[in-house]
Amino acid sequence: MAVAYPATLDMTCRDKIPRDQSIMHILALFVLWIAGGIIGFLAYIVAPIVIAFRVGKKGGAKYVEEDGPEFSRYGGMLVAIYAYAFFLTDELPDKAVGSSVKVEFKPSGNPSWLEALLRPILLIPSGLVLGLFGIAFILILPWTVIDALVNERYPRRFFEFVLGYLRWQTRMTAYLFSLTQEYPPFPVSDLLNSLLGNGAQS
Repeated sequence: MAVAYPATLDMTCRDKIPRDQSIMHILALFVLWIAGGIIGFLAYIVAPIVIAFRVGKKGGAKYVEEDGPEFSRYGGMLVAIYAYAFFLTDELPDKAVGSSVKVEFKPSGNPSWLEALLRPILLIPSGLVLGLFGIAFILILPWTVIDALVNERYPRRFFEFVLGYLRWQTRMTAYLFSLTQEYPPFPVSDLLNSLLGNGAQS
């Protein structure tokens, strides 16, 4: 039996999205989209350097024990920012974690400082594959916004795809922050099934 990856994300597709909330969300969307991109970039470049320094100073096991909860919080906030920018929740990131965005990291392992430093490079294959799905994602997001405004709902098929996309990012974040030594899986078939409508329908 396969062991679950030590970084999980669960969200529920809302039955109804009030139109006034959708309008407020759209007004904040571009700001959070840019902020999420900047924070994501900094996390990808700066975090591994900081983590490598801490691991080198105190050792991998102690980093996981002492600093794991801190970086789990950072990871959760990053996921919540993306969840808002992806239109999955109307709760702002500081309120969403543990509420509409049920994200959990389970720090484990004993990383070396060199491994922590090299993780952005090791994640390139996963990032490239996820980037290909990002092309479909860019086309899907405007449609979900329009659907939310017109029908006050989030298309379930698109929800499953976007949630799967964000789950992949969540696992990459756990690996990037050295919260696990297990390389994130490639759930290509799951994303394809949801994109092609073989999963839940709206």
